Amino acid sequence: METHLLISLLLICTAAGLPVEKKSYNNDIFTPMDYALLENTTAYMYDDNENLVELTLDDDIESLDETQMNIANRVFFFLYTKKNSIIPRTLYVNDKNSLKSSNFDPSKPTRFITHGWMNSRSSLACLLIRDAYLKNEDSNVIVVDWGSISRRPYIWASNRVVMVGQFVSTMIDFLEEQGMDLSKTILIGHSLGAHVVGLAARNAQNKVNFVVGLDPAFPGFSLAGPGSRISSDDAEYVEIIHTNGGLLGFLTAIGHSDFYPNGGERQAGCLMDPGGACSHARSYRFFAESISSPLGFHGRNCSDFARFKMGLCNDQHTSLMGHKSQLHARGNYYLLTNSNSPYANGPILA
Repeated sequence: METHLLISLLLICTAAGLPVEKKSYNNDIFTPMDYALLENTTAYMYDDNENLVELTLDDDIESLDETQMNIANRVFFFLYTKKNSIIPRTLYVNDKNSLKSSNFDPSKPTRFITHGWMNSRSSLACLLIRDAYLKNEDSNVIVVDWGSISRRPYIWASNRVVMVGQFVSTMIDFLEEQGMDLSKTILIGHSLGAHVVGLAARNAQNKVNFVVGLDPAFPGFSLAGPGSRISSDDAEYVEIIHTNGGLLGFLTAIGHSDFYPNGGERQAGCLMDPGGACSHARSYRFFAESISSPLGFHGRNCSDFARFKMGLCNDQHTSLMGHKSQLHARGNYYLLTNSNSPYANGPILA
Protein backbone atom coordinates (compact mmCIF):
# COMPACT_ATOMS: atom_id res chain seq x y z
CA MET A 1 0.00 0.00 0.00
CA GLU A 2 1.28 3.49 -0.94
CA THR A 3 0.98 4.81 2.62
CA HIS A 4 3.11 2.04 4.10
CA LEU A 5 5.77 2.53 1.43
CA LEU A 6 5.89 6.22 2.30
CA ILE A 7 6.18 5.45 5.99
CA SER A 8 9.04 3.00 5.38
CA LEU A 9 10.85 5.54 3.22
CA LEU A 10 10.48 8.24 5.86
CA LEU A 11 11.85 5.99 8.58
CA ILE A 12 14.78 4.87 6.39
CA CYS A 13 15.66 8.46 5.46
CA THR A 14 15.50 9.58 9.07
CA ALA A 15 17.68 6.72 10.28
CA ALA A 16 20.22 7.44 7.54
CA GLY A 17 20.25 11.16 8.25
CA LEU A 18 18.90 11.96 4.78
CA PRO A 19 16.60 14.94 4.24
CA VAL A 20 12.88 14.22 4.00
CA GLU A 21 10.95 16.41 1.60
CA LYS A 22 8.18 18.29 3.31
CA LYS A 23 4.67 18.28 1.89
CA SER A 24 2.35 21.25 1.71
CA TYR A 25 -0.87 22.05 3.54
CA ASN A 26 -0.28 20.40 6.90
CA ASN A 27 1.03 17.06 5.60
CA ASP A 28 4.43 17.84 7.10
CA ILE A 29 3.04 17.64 10.65
CA PHE A 30 3.17 13.84 10.41
CA THR A 31 6.82 13.05 11.10
CA PRO A 32 8.74 9.75 11.14
CA MET A 33 8.49 9.99 14.95
CA ASP A 34 4.70 9.98 14.73
CA TYR A 35 4.64 7.03 12.34
CA ALA A 36 7.00 5.12 14.63
CA LEU A 37 4.78 5.89 17.63
CA LEU A 38 1.71 4.50 15.89
CA GLU A 39 3.57 1.44 14.63
CA ASN A 40 4.89 0.56 18.08
CA THR A 41 1.97 1.58 20.30
CA THR A 42 -1.61 0.36 20.45
CA ALA A 43 -3.88 3.39 20.82
CA TYR A 44 -7.66 3.54 20.99
CA MET A 45 -10.31 6.24 21.01
CA TYR A 46 -14.05 6.12 21.59
CA ASP A 47 -16.55 6.56 18.78
CA ASP A 48 -19.94 8.23 19.33
CA ASN A 49 -21.28 5.09 21.03
CA GLU A 50 -18.17 4.71 23.23
CA ASN A 51 -16.94 1.70 21.27
CA LEU A 52 -13.17 1.44 21.11
CA VAL A 53 -11.63 2.20 17.72
CA GLU A 54 -7.96 1.47 17.11
CA LEU A 55 -5.82 4.27 15.74
CA THR A 56 -4.02 2.76 12.74
CA LEU A 57 -1.77 3.85 9.87
CA ASP A 58 -4.50 3.51 7.25
CA ASP A 59 -5.02 6.41 4.86
CA ASP A 60 -7.60 7.52 2.30
CA ILE A 61 -7.38 8.32 -1.40
CA GLU A 62 -9.27 11.65 -1.40
CA SER A 63 -6.84 14.52 -1.89
CA LEU A 64 -6.59 17.67 0.22
CA ASP A 65 -7.78 19.74 -2.75
CA GLU A 66 -10.88 17.57 -3.16
CA THR A 67 -11.74 17.96 0.52
CA GLN A 68 -11.16 21.71 0.39
CA MET A 69 -13.44 22.16 -2.61
CA ASN A 70 -16.29 20.51 -0.71
CA ILE A 71 -15.54 21.83 2.78
CA ALA A 72 -18.89 23.66 3.15
CA ASN A 73 -20.64 20.30 2.78
CA ARG A 74 -18.34 18.62 5.29
CA VAL A 75 -18.47 20.97 8.27
CA PHE A 76 -21.80 21.95 9.84
CA PHE A 77 -22.85 24.37 12.57
CA PHE A 78 -25.77 23.43 14.81
CA LEU A 79 -27.19 26.10 17.10
CA TYR A 80 -28.82 25.22 20.43
CA THR A 81 -30.37 27.71 22.85
CA LYS A 82 -32.76 27.55 25.76
CA LYS A 83 -35.55 27.99 23.19
CA ASN A 84 -34.40 24.98 21.17
CA SER A 85 -32.37 22.77 23.47
CA ILE A 86 -33.26 19.53 21.66
CA ILE A 87 -33.72 20.30 17.98
CA PRO A 88 -30.93 22.48 16.58
CA ARG A 89 -31.07 25.19 13.95
CA THR A 90 -28.46 24.89 11.23
CA LEU A 91 -26.34 27.96 10.55
CA TYR A 92 -24.47 28.60 7.31
CA VAL A 93 -21.51 30.87 6.71
CA ASN A 94 -22.60 34.27 5.33
CA ASP A 95 -26.27 33.21 5.26
CA LYS A 96 -28.09 36.02 7.03
CA ASN A 97 -31.52 34.51 6.40
CA SER A 98 -30.74 31.25 8.23
CA LEU A 99 -29.28 33.28 11.08
CA LYS A 100 -32.31 35.55 11.36
CA SER A 101 -34.69 32.59 11.37
CA SER A 102 -32.72 30.91 14.17
CA ASN A 103 -32.69 31.78 17.87
CA PHE A 104 -29.17 33.23 17.76
CA ASP A 105 -28.95 36.28 20.01
CA PRO A 106 -25.73 38.28 19.56
CA SER A 107 -26.26 40.00 22.91
CA LYS A 108 -25.72 36.68 24.72
CA PRO A 109 -22.47 34.75 25.19
CA THR A 110 -21.57 32.24 22.46
CA ARG A 111 -19.90 28.85 22.96
CA PHE A 112 -18.48 26.75 20.11
CA ILE A 113 -17.97 23.05 20.88
CA THR A 114 -16.40 20.40 18.69
CA HIS A 115 -15.29 16.79 18.78
CA GLY A 116 -12.27 14.72 17.81
CA TRP A 117 -11.47 11.67 15.73
CA MET A 118 -14.20 9.09 15.00
CA ASN A 119 -16.79 11.43 16.47
CA SER A 120 -19.59 13.77 15.40
CA ARG A 121 -21.99 16.15 17.15
CA SER A 122 -23.57 13.04 18.72
CA SER A 123 -20.46 12.25 20.76
CA LEU A 124 -20.37 12.73 24.52
CA ALA A 125 -17.59 15.27 24.01
CA CYS A 126 -20.24 17.54 22.48
CA LEU A 127 -23.39 16.40 24.27
CA LEU A 128 -22.12 16.66 27.86
CA ILE A 129 -20.72 20.15 27.39
CA ARG A 130 -23.70 21.35 25.33
CA ASP A 131 -26.21 20.17 27.91
CA ALA A 132 -24.22 21.65 30.80
CA TYR A 133 -24.22 25.06 29.13
CA LEU A 134 -27.91 24.94 28.23
CA LYS A 135 -28.80 23.99 31.79
CA ASN A 136 -26.62 26.52 33.57
CA GLU A 137 -26.57 29.65 31.42
CA ASP A 138 -28.46 31.49 28.70
CA SER A 139 -26.11 31.40 25.74
CA ASN A 140 -25.77 30.51 22.08
CA VAL A 141 -24.29 27.01 21.94
CA ILE A 142 -22.92 26.09 18.52
CA VAL A 143 -21.82 22.49 17.99
CA VAL A 144 -19.42 22.13 15.08
CA ASP A 145 -19.84 18.77 13.34
CA TRP A 146 -17.02 17.74 11.00
CA GLY A 147 -17.81 14.04 11.32
CA SER A 148 -17.64 13.35 7.58
CA ILE A 149 -13.93 14.14 7.88
CA SER A 150 -13.14 13.00 11.41
CA ARG A 151 -14.70 9.55 10.98
CA ARG A 152 -12.19 8.53 8.34
CA PRO A 153 -8.62 7.26 8.87
CA TYR A 154 -6.70 9.18 11.52
CA ILE A 155 -3.79 10.28 9.34
CA TRP A 156 -6.17 11.52 6.66
CA ALA A 157 -8.39 13.34 9.17
CA SER A 158 -5.51 14.94 11.06
CA ASN A 159 -4.10 16.33 7.83
CA ARG A 160 -7.36 18.25 7.38
CA VAL A 161 -7.42 19.90 10.80
CA VAL A 162 -5.99 23.16 9.45
CA MET A 163 -8.60 23.51 6.71
CA VAL A 164 -11.43 22.66 9.12
CA GLY A 165 -10.15 25.27 11.58
CA GLN A 166 -9.92 27.85 8.81
CA PHE A 167 -13.50 27.14 7.74
CA VAL A 168 -14.74 27.48 11.34
CA SER A 169 -12.99 30.85 11.47
CA THR A 170 -15.19 32.08 8.60
CA MET A 171 -18.26 31.37 10.76
CA ILE A 172 -16.68 33.25 13.68
CA ASP A 173 -16.05 36.24 11.40
CA PHE A 174 -19.59 36.10 9.98
CA LEU A 175 -21.21 35.98 13.42
CA GLU A 176 -18.99 38.79 14.69
CA GLU A 177 -20.14 40.90 11.74
CA GLN A 178 -23.71 40.18 12.87
CA GLY A 179 -22.99 41.38 16.41
CA MET A 180 -21.41 38.45 18.26
CA ASP A 181 -19.10 39.72 21.00
CA LEU A 182 -15.73 37.92 20.88
CA SER A 183 -15.03 38.97 24.47
CA LYS A 184 -17.94 36.72 25.50
CA THR A 185 -17.07 33.85 23.16
CA ILE A 186 -15.49 30.52 24.17
CA LEU A 187 -14.25 27.80 21.81
CA ILE A 188 -13.92 24.28 23.27
CA GLY A 189 -12.54 21.27 21.40
CA HIS A 190 -11.51 17.72 22.28
CA SER A 191 -8.52 15.84 20.84
CA LEU A 192 -8.23 16.73 17.11
CA GLY A 193 -11.04 19.18 17.82
CA ALA A 194 -8.75 21.04 20.23
CA HIS A 195 -6.50 21.86 17.30
CA VAL A 196 -9.54 22.82 15.22
CA VAL A 197 -10.75 25.42 17.74
CA GLY A 198 -7.26 26.79 18.32
CA LEU A 199 -6.70 27.25 14.61
CA ALA A 200 -10.21 28.66 14.16
CA ALA A 201 -9.49 31.34 16.75
CA ARG A 202 -6.05 31.98 15.27
CA ASN A 203 -7.46 32.54 11.77
CA ALA A 204 -10.37 34.75 12.86
CA GLN A 205 -10.11 38.39 11.89
CA ASN A 206 -10.13 39.53 15.53
CA LYS A 207 -8.99 37.96 18.81
CA VAL A 208 -11.29 35.43 20.46
CA ASN A 209 -11.36 35.72 24.24
CA PHE A 210 -11.07 32.13 25.48
CA VAL A 211 -10.07 28.81 23.88
CA VAL A 212 -10.03 25.48 25.71
CA GLY A 213 -8.09 22.49 24.42
CA LEU A 214 -9.30 19.23 25.93
CA ASP A 215 -6.35 16.81 25.76
CA PRO A 216 -5.20 18.05 22.33
CA ALA A 217 -4.32 15.17 20.00
CA PHE A 218 -0.62 14.26 20.10
CA PRO A 219 -0.13 11.67 17.30
CA GLY A 220 0.68 13.61 14.15
CA PHE A 221 1.32 16.84 16.06
CA SER A 222 4.40 16.00 18.12
CA LEU A 223 6.62 18.45 16.23
CA ALA A 224 3.91 20.74 14.91
CA GLY A 225 4.26 24.39 15.78
CA PRO A 226 1.82 27.31 16.15
CA GLY A 227 -0.32 27.56 13.07
CA SER A 228 -0.53 23.77 12.71
CA ARG A 229 -1.86 22.99 16.21
CA ILE A 230 -3.46 24.76 19.16
CA SER A 231 -1.06 27.18 20.86
CA SER A 232 -0.99 29.99 23.39
CA ASP A 233 -1.07 32.74 20.76
CA ASP A 234 -4.34 31.57 19.19
CA ALA A 235 -6.54 33.66 21.52
CA GLU A 236 -6.46 36.10 24.41
CA TYR A 237 -6.41 33.12 26.77
CA VAL A 238 -5.77 29.47 25.94
CA GLU A 239 -6.26 26.76 28.56
CA ILE A 240 -5.16 23.17 28.04
CA ILE A 241 -6.46 20.24 30.10
CA HIS A 242 -4.08 17.26 29.85
CA THR A 243 -5.50 13.84 30.73
CA ASN A 244 -3.63 11.32 28.55
CA GLY A 245 -0.40 13.19 27.93
CA GLY A 246 2.30 11.38 26.01
CA LEU A 247 -0.02 8.94 24.21
CA LEU A 248 -3.26 10.30 22.76
CA GLY A 249 -2.79 13.82 24.13
CA PHE A 250 -0.01 16.36 24.57
CA LEU A 251 2.03 16.25 27.76
CA THR A 252 4.02 19.36 26.91
CA ALA A 253 2.64 22.70 28.09
CA ILE A 254 1.27 24.58 25.07
CA GLY A 255 -1.26 27.04 26.55
CA HIS A 256 -1.24 30.11 28.76
CA SER A 257 -2.29 27.73 31.52
CA ASP A 258 -1.89 23.97 31.41
CA PHE A 259 -3.78 21.82 33.90
CA TYR A 260 -2.62 18.30 34.74
CA PRO A 261 -5.36 16.41 36.65
CA ASN A 262 -3.81 13.41 38.42
CA GLY A 263 -0.53 14.19 36.69
CA GLY A 264 -2.04 14.51 33.22
CA GLU A 265 -1.19 11.02 31.92
CA ARG A 266 -3.52 8.45 33.48
CA GLN A 267 -6.78 9.28 35.20
CA ALA A 268 -8.21 8.04 38.48
CA GLY A 269 -10.95 5.49 37.87
CA CYS A 270 -9.58 4.40 34.47
CA LEU A 271 -8.42 1.03 35.78
CA MET A 272 -8.90 -0.76 32.48
CA ASP A 273 -7.72 1.78 29.95
CA PRO A 274 -6.64 0.12 26.70
CA GLY A 275 -4.80 2.56 24.53
CA GLY A 276 -5.65 5.55 26.74
CA ALA A 277 -9.27 6.06 25.61
CA CYS A 278 -10.73 6.39 29.12
CA SER A 279 -8.14 8.91 30.30
CA HIS A 280 -8.40 10.84 27.02
CA ALA A 281 -12.17 11.17 27.48
CA ARG A 282 -11.87 12.44 31.05
CA SER A 283 -10.89 15.89 29.74
CA TYR A 284 -14.36 16.63 28.35
CA ARG A 285 -16.04 15.08 31.38
CA PHE A 286 -14.05 17.36 33.66
CA PHE A 287 -14.85 20.43 31.58
CA ALA A 288 -18.58 19.65 31.40
CA GLU A 289 -18.66 19.26 35.19
CA SER A 290 -16.73 22.49 35.66
CA ILE A 291 -19.61 24.48 34.16
CA SER A 292 -21.93 23.71 37.08
CA SER A 293 -19.71 22.35 39.86
CA PRO A 294 -20.18 24.15 43.20
CA LEU A 295 -16.76 22.84 44.30
CA GLY A 296 -14.71 23.49 41.20
CA PHE A 297 -11.45 22.02 39.95
CA HIS A 298 -8.70 23.88 41.81
CA GLY A 299 -5.16 23.36 40.56
CA ARG A 300 -1.95 24.44 42.26
CA ASN A 301 0.88 26.04 40.35
CA CYS A 302 3.89 23.72 40.47
CA SER A 303 6.84 22.58 38.36
CA ASP A 304 5.84 18.90 38.33
CA PHE A 305 3.37 16.37 39.73
CA ALA A 306 5.86 14.72 42.12
CA ARG A 307 6.60 18.01 43.87
CA PHE A 308 2.87 18.77 44.00
CA LYS A 309 2.08 15.44 45.70
CA MET A 310 4.91 15.92 48.18
CA GLY A 311 3.49 19.29 49.21
CA LEU A 312 6.55 21.18 48.00
CA CYS A 313 4.43 23.74 46.16
CA ASN A 314 1.97 24.52 48.96
CA ASP A 315 3.16 28.10 49.03
CA GLN A 316 2.18 28.60 45.38
CA HIS A 317 -1.12 30.04 44.16
CA THR A 318 -4.10 28.06 42.89
CA SER A 319 -6.39 28.59 39.93
CA LEU A 320 -9.64 27.11 38.67
CA MET A 321 -9.64 24.70 35.75
CA GLY A 322 -12.41 24.67 33.16
CA HIS A 323 -15.27 27.02 32.36
CA LYS A 324 -14.81 29.13 35.49
CA SER A 325 -11.10 29.52 34.87
CA GLN A 326 -9.39 32.73 35.96
CA LEU A 327 -8.24 34.10 32.63
CA HIS A 328 -5.09 35.64 34.11
CA ALA A 329 -3.62 32.28 35.16
CA ARG A 330 -0.22 31.41 33.71
CA GLY A 331 1.90 28.29 34.05
CA ASN A 332 1.35 24.64 34.98
CA TYR A 333 -1.23 23.53 37.52
CA TYR A 334 -1.72 20.15 39.19
CA LEU A 335 -4.73 18.69 40.97
CA LEU A 336 -6.32 15.44 42.09
CA THR A 337 -9.82 14.32 41.12
CA ASN A 338 -12.24 11.70 42.32
CA SER A 339 -12.37 8.39 40.47
CA ASN A 340 -16.02 8.82 39.55
CA SER A 341 -18.44 11.68 38.95
CA PRO A 342 -18.58 14.16 40.59
CA TYR A 343 -14.87 14.48 39.90
CA ALA A 344 -14.17 17.87 41.47
CA ASN A 345 -12.58 18.05 44.93
CA GLY A 346 -12.92 21.76 45.53
CA PRO A 347 -10.20 23.98 47.04
CA ILE A 348 -6.86 22.35 47.82
CA LEU A 349 -6.47 22.23 51.58
CA ALA A 350 -2.78 22.50 52.42
